[in-house]
Amino acid sequence: MKKFVIGNLQLANKYNKMGKKYIFVFLFAYCQLQTANFVFGQFFQGVGITGGVTMAKQKWFLEMPDASRNIQKKKNIWGFNGSVRGEFINNDYIRWVTEFQFNQKGCKNKTDSATYKYKLNYLCWNNFIKLQYETFEGFPYILVGPRVEYLLSQSGPGGPNHDVVVGYFNTFNFSWSAGVGYEKIVYGNFKPFIELHFNPDTPFYYAYNTDPLDVRNRAWELRIGVIFRPGGKDDCPAVIY
Repeated sequence: MKKFVIGNLQLANKYNKMGKKYIFVFLFAYCQLQTANFVFGQFFQGVGITGGVTMAKQKWFLEMPDASRNIQKKKNIWGFNGSVRGEFINNDYIRWVTEFQFNQKGCKNKTDSATYKYKLNYLCWNNFIKLQYETFEGFPYILVGPRVEYLLSQSGPGGPNHDVVVGYFNTFNFSWSAGVGYEKIVYGNFKPFIELHFNPDTPFYYAYNTDPLDVRNRAWELRIGVIFRPGGKDDCPAVIY
């Protein structure tokens, strides 16, 4: 009988320790999830989409037979752009915006005999520092940052009908961007905004470099979009009598 009682006590003590262990693991996991949720809530500020038009052109650097360099500014060509973005950092004045964007660039090259159109389709990863200021009606802001561009496709003259561009543009291109925008304060989680970006290539890299020609892109982008802000309902202030 004594052994039976001792055995039951040992078994109960064992299950008691296991129960405490599971309770501790549960509480630890719960605290970690709550901490992660709090940190993410403080860090994550919204997700949005944009769409717009791109006015692009190129600057050509042509190596001449006498080793001199002829710089030619080509004509504008119109295209489209669209992006999906996330906004981070819980601060009243500074945010980080990262986005994946489809963008169309290129130019028109007018010669004596014909006008050639070059169209480039890029998939871009853009990262901006966003500096904003709150007004009564909304948030005016500026965006500045780098872009990494992957060439999806290109179209233009080829074969016996080509002009100076005879090869492929580089698979990867690097550019930077400076933009201004305005986000309207509205009731609800979805906030409309509009942006204008200036997007030239970086000065240390060419989008195309096949002798005797080097090419850099330059573009202006007009975008409109909407961003979802969790918990971002703008309530009217209470009336005080």
